Amino acid sequence: RLNGINWDQGFAFHPDERDIYMRSGCMYDLLTDAPGAQECGYVRGEPEAEPGLPSIGTFLDKDRSPLNPHWFPLGSILIYSMVFFRSVAELFTDLNSLDMRYFGRPLSALADVGSVAMVFILGRKFYGTGVGLLAAGLTALSVIHIQNSHFFRPETFSVLFTLASFWAMWRMLERKRLRDSAMLGLFLGLAIAPKMSILPILAPMFLVYCYWFLDEVDGRWSDITSELVQRILGHSVLAGVVASGVFFISAPYAFLDVGAFVGDLADQTRMARSAGLWPFTIQYVDTPAFIYQIQQSSIWGLGLPLGIVAWLSIPFTIAVAAFSRTNLRADLFLLAWVVPGFVFLETFEVHFLRYVFPLMPIMIIMGSRMLLSMVTACRPSQVHLENRIIDPARFLPAFAIGVVVLVAAATGFYALAFQKVYVEDHPAVTASEWINDNVPRGTAIVSDNHWDEFVPNLYSYNVWQFPVYDVDTLDKMNTLARKLASSEYVVFYSSRPYTSVARDPGRFPFSNRYYQGLFNGSLGYELDREFTNYPELLGVSFRDDAIRRAGLLRPVALNPIENPAVTLDLGYADDNAVGYDHPRVLLFKNSAHLTEDLISIRLKTSPQTQDSRRIGLLLSDDDLKAQ
Repeated sequence: RLNGINWDQGFAFHPDERDIYMRSGCMYDLLTDAPGAQECGYVRGEPEAEPGLPSIGTFLDKDRSPLNPHWFPLGSILIYSMVFFRSVAELFTDLNSLDMRYFGRPLSALADVGSVAMVFILGRKFYGTGVGLLAAGLTALSVIHIQNSHFFRPETFSVLFTLASFWAMWRMLERKRLRDSAMLGLFLGLAIAPKMSILPILAPMFLVYCYWFLDEVDGRWSDITSELVQRILGHSVLAGVVASGVFFISAPYAFLDVGAFVGDLADQTRMARSAGLWPFTIQYVDTPAFIYQIQQSSIWGLGLPLGIVAWLSIPFTIAVAAFSRTNLRADLFLLAWVVPGFVFLETFEVHFLRYVFPLMPIMIIMGSRMLLSMVTACRPSQVHLENRIIDPARFLPAFAIGVVVLVAAATGFYALAFQKVYVEDHPAVTASEWINDNVPRGTAIVSDNHWDEFVPNLYSYNVWQFPVYDVDTLDKMNTLARKLASSEYVVFYSSRPYTSVARDPGRFPFSNRYYQGLFNGSLGYELDREFTNYPELLGVSFRDDAIRRAGLLRPVALNPIENPAVTLDLGYADDNAVGYDHPRVLLFKNSAHLTEDLISIRLKTSPQTQDSRRIGLLLSDDDLKAQ
């Protein structure tokens, strides 16, 4: 998790992580009254903000307080923690905002190590030491955990404290003391602080309180008294008050600037519920509910076969809970988190892989239990032992153990292969270095990265960004034709533009034709080279392919990259799984130098009609005769 902590060479390619660092930097400058602080980032839009440490009156004034981040999609505690560490580090050295990655990412990594420990504790508590050890090992090797540890975002912190909340719920159920309810409130508040998205945690909480009632009345609901209700209600209120207090301390302006807080949450909810509302969510238009997240998390989040085991553990646990009462309470408790949580997430049309990340540790616990249950069930009976020469059942224990070994080994192999992403240079940085070394300064370049990340250090070139997400119009195509005719290269940071546009052809008919013409060569451009950094180990490469999903012709590079001994083409990977730390950067070269008029005609002509014509004159034989 700490390997390659500077994997992006300081360019901060994840927009949310970058925003946290930049906002914390502006807040630090404002608090220290640094020169130019009131012209920094978001502070420019807050003219009433007063520099320096605030008095109580200033602190309570949302407009004047320098501690108001004026931004609530993610938890304010993330910004405050970076301000704190910056203030300590500045005693010894000078830092800029993006240098804070050396503090933020280790914190994220350590939080996820804490999640591994909590997985062991919960697995041991619910199903025994063996399950706890196996689940912790698989969690430690899960790529989705390793990858999230390399970003300073809320997920690793929220997952850690969510798991701690589950432990606190069970401790409260076992001991039923006020201090245990207060501890539950503490962990709940810490789980909510980084991100307000753990609403489904109410389901397992409700179940725990139901268990408490049943314990008090020996399973007879009719024996519940008002005194018992008041006592348990008092514990729940205490937990709620403590959680609210922790949340207030971590994000005071969620209360003091409640209008902005509610507005930001509403915007995030609208974004998640309606694919295509914002440009970076167009990629999720018409993606199938449930299936998309299961597929993406299985292949790219956990890796095969662990992903299959994790998702199969849900029906397995449901079946065990229905037909066996051995661990019924634990089974229902874990299912109360995973099933409602997944159903709740699938009410959203947007399917970021990070949405299902909080479910993964619990699914790994259930999957580990399933694997070890299979080993136990396959142990030969005395009859099998006496007849092992002729009974084929004697192979079942070895087969069951082999499955466990295969899952662990495959997960470990994928985890080690993924380390290459953080050991070698980021593809966008490699592309930038190649362009600066081989392309003359001042060369015209079309950059196709609208609402995407960027190839850095192209300031000495004449770069024009194609605004793909603007409304498709003839004027937009005319401008594109002019730029393509006068430019020498087209560069893509990632696959997001062409895969997104392909999801909504009715909205982007001309842009779809542009990408089809670019990739099939009819616009005069050829793929010069690509810059990649796929997970790879011992000659085995795990590759994703977004071009096929976009329905584009796969171009052959003029300078192809060297292929490893074994290439595993695993299909389309969600842009949020590959687009920040190892995107596929493509560089097209203008080899034909077509005229602006010809490019314009081809951008506005249906590709199907264009493909049916002969190479050469534009008029068909019938049109020529008619004219």
